[in-house]
Amino acid sequence: MKKVLYTTLFLLIINVLLSSCTIDRSIAQRMSEFESTTSNENPCFIQKNDGTVVYYTTLKLMTGFFKTPYLLADDNTRIRAGEIRAYQDIDHYFVSQKVIAAGNHSAVAQESLPGFAVRLVKGRVNVYCKKYYNGERAVKQYFLQYGEEGDIRLYTPELMNELLKNDQAALDLFNKNNNTKNFSEKLLATVNQFNTDQLFTKN
Repeated sequence: MKKVLYTTLFLLIINVLLSSCTIDRSIAQRMSEFESTTSNENPCFIQKNDGTVVYYTTLKLMTGFFKTPYLLADDNTRIRAGEIRAYQDIDHYFVSQKVIAAGNHSAVAQESLPGFAVRLVKGRVNVYCKKYYNGERAVKQYFLQYGEEGDIRLYTPELMNELLKNDQAALDLFNKNNNTKNFSEKLLATVNQFNTDQLFTKN
């Protein structure tokens, strides 16, 4: 009799615990969905020249023959390149060449407004890329930024080595293949390595 009583009590406790876990998971899932909805409610934005930020649901690059490229916000608001210093569409963040310390002036509008650089890597070191016309074709130019508030500076091997000087693993990765054909791949892999190392060091 005691054995049956203990077994019943044990099963009752297990049932209560499992129900509690299910409720907790359900609450956590709803909270996650709520946070996801609120954070993505207005995923796109522009930063005007005076620093004001305006959020939108959609932001599209509009180009065409004999047409000055512009952004179309929420399918009804036109935004010209000269009106803003940065913007974010559904996929990427862009900054104007007005806030970049150096580099070739650009009027190319392929993936971005003319004269804007796209951020390829975000972290302790950010990597930006801008296209400009070199007289024959559109070519890429890379920029590095140390931290969110740092200057966005034109890539040079000297700048890269300065940024990586306290991370031997990232420095070795960057310097081991100087003859690589895909410079972009090497640069992004190195900065990602550095950002990951710094994250673990920081924690």
